[in-house]
Amino acid sequence: MLAVLVLGLASSMAVDRMLSATPGDRSPGPSILAGLDGVGPLVDLSGDQLRSARGDGATVALALIDTGDAASWDAAAAVLDRHGAHATWFVRGRTALDRRQAVAEVQSAGGELGVTGFSGRDLAGLAGWRLRAELSATQAVLAARQRVTVPLLALPGAATRDTFDVAAFRAARAAGHEGYAVVVGVAPEEAAAGDVAVVPLDARGPARLEALLSRAAAAGAQVSTVSAAAGMVGEDVNRPVGAWVQTNAVAVVGALTVAHAVSVAVRFLFVPLTLLLGLRAVLGMALALAHARRARRRNPRRRRWTGPVTVVVPAYNESAGIEATLRSLVASRWRHRLIVIVVDDGSTDGTADIAERLALPGVYVVRQPNQGKPAALNTGLALARTEVVVLVDADTVFEPGTVAALVAPFGDPRVGGVSGNAKVVNRRSLLGRWQHIEYVIGFNLDRRMLAMFHAIPTVPGAAGAFRRQALQDVGGVSDDTLAEDTDLTIAVQRAGWRVVYEDRAVAWTEAPASVGDLWRQRYRWCYGTLQAAWKHRRAVIERRGVGLVGLPYAVLFQVGLAAMAPLVDVVALTGLVTGGARAIVVAWLAFSALQVLLGVVAFRLDRERLGPLWAVPFQQFFYRQLMYLVVLHSVAAAMAGTRLRWHKLRRLGEGSPAPSTLPPSYRSTAELSPWAAHPAQHRSG
Repeated sequence: MLAVLVLGLASSMAVDRMLSATPGDRSPGPSILAGLDGVGPLVDLSGDQLRSARGDGATVALALIDTGDAASWDAAAAVLDRHGAHATWFVRGRTALDRRQAVAEVQSAGGELGVTGFSGRDLAGLAGWRLRAELSATQAVLAARQRVTVPLLALPGAATRDTFDVAAFRAARAAGHEGYAVVVGVAPEEAAAGDVAVVPLDARGPARLEALLSRAAAAGAQVSTVSAAAGMVGEDVNRPVGAWVQTNAVAVVGALTVAHAVSVAVRFLFVPLTLLLGLRAVLGMALALAHARRARRRNPRRRRWTGPVTVVVPAYNESAGIEATLRSLVASRWRHRLIVIVVDDGSTDGTADIAERLALPGVYVVRQPNQGKPAALNTGLALARTEVVVLVDADTVFEPGTVAALVAPFGDPRVGGVSGNAKVVNRRSLLGRWQHIEYVIGFNLDRRMLAMFHAIPTVPGAAGAFRRQALQDVGGVSDDTLAEDTDLTIAVQRAGWRVVYEDRAVAWTEAPASVGDLWRQRYRWCYGTLQAAWKHRRAVIERRGVGLVGLPYAVLFQVGLAAMAPLVDVVALTGLVTGGARAIVVAWLAFSALQVLLGVVAFRLDRERLGPLWAVPFQQFFYRQLMYLVVLHSVAAAMAGTRLRWHKLRRLGEGSPAPSTLPPSYRSTAELSPWAAHPAQHRSG
């Protein structure tokens, strides 16, 4: 799907750019016709020798060269009508496509058509294949719209004897092999009987045409078309086409029209897309730095949460990492009571057995049939009796100070949720390093920015805490979406609670180690985000931060811009194909530099080493494409109404185990309710 999309868009843009480029100026070389006698106004170079048709010695032929200026075209038509004169209009394919009626009026007024190519480029400066493409596209438009084909050609930049140089000779020779007779005339001021007066229809064209016709009338000279002056029969110049040829031409014109529409749409979207990405980077850095300054100025005497805390760990087939997770939790430097509830959701790999064999103080294991992560979380929440509850994935390792930092903001009674700082532990591989960069730049920097608006859309499952009253207000963890953390975070804020970000609450999580696992994880995240956005769509009119900023931001940047990201690759591919390699390289370097700068800011704020940032530019060649393909897949599935199942990732247990030394405060668990009387009985559920 990605290949078809990108190649289709790139092909459309390349065709349109090739056939719609602005004509470039070319300085002609020495004329090869100067001083040659017997060369008439029409030359044929299809054979070994130059052949020409001489003009009528009593007639001045008019060759009007289309420049794409509609006003000059119409003014020239008015001049001819006043003088009752006819001319040969050498039209661009683009003009014939866009101004069908004007071209038809030329024929109905007694004029005839010739061609100059499709875009108006100087054909003498083009490669042979591009010249043939220009001429073929123009003939297709004339066959489809005017039902004729035309054998007369004017080279826009070499249509006179003085400008017909070696490059023009080569182009005329190539066109001759395609069946064209090439017009070679003179400037209108120099035209006399027997010449072809070449009049470019630019701003000065109508006035020059008026002067020429007045001079010819005063001298008694006749003015006519090129074919008449050369003694050709009119039917041989504008040749009618059959139904089959016209049908094929209509198909070609349809393809050209679609290509042009796609190109215009891509260019139209590319500018705001680029501006949005730049604005996001600049605004993100500014607000993240402001958040960091506010955190540093935080009053050390501010009220912090000092009560008991319950940690709920939902687990399904987490035998690889459950021990490291639990040991890190019980090793937390928390001077108050800490209770850990492991809810085994029908694991088949012995996860619950491992947790029970550890026999860690304050850790209780509950077993239930497999019902999904939301059900496991709700089971743990139903058993919790503390005001603050920490929710931790079973593949996450806490640092000793993480719990204290994570629950500290609950000293403010307005706070209902706290997002921790999730970091990737398995970052040695290139895939892991890219995810590490994404976590620091994409996720944590965004949370700092959104925290300034009280609009954090997601408290990650790897490191999050909630006030139990806030969870009760929203009815616990819902299973309506696959992004239960986003769903829960938005619901809590819609209920009137604040959600804040605490960067010191560091949690180490194991990122997917293979492309397939990464695909499944991000596919679920994106699909779940779309579900949550649709579920909470009314939040945008409730005048809360998450509705006005957080939800639109998530949809726009995490889904919308990611889905439009192929446009960047399309523009790059088109530029490389159509000769804009230098501009593409410069743009890529500038974009990479901005990403690295953003990375430096994010890594400094997260107190990370800058070494991994060398991989940022290389993300543009694989990782970014993988991410936006996941988004496209998710959006397509959502639009099709596909019911996505939960994707369980393989865990390799690459997280570093936490210290095993337990603080004395964890020795007593007698106050745990409802297990206070018979804790062993409840371990088995």
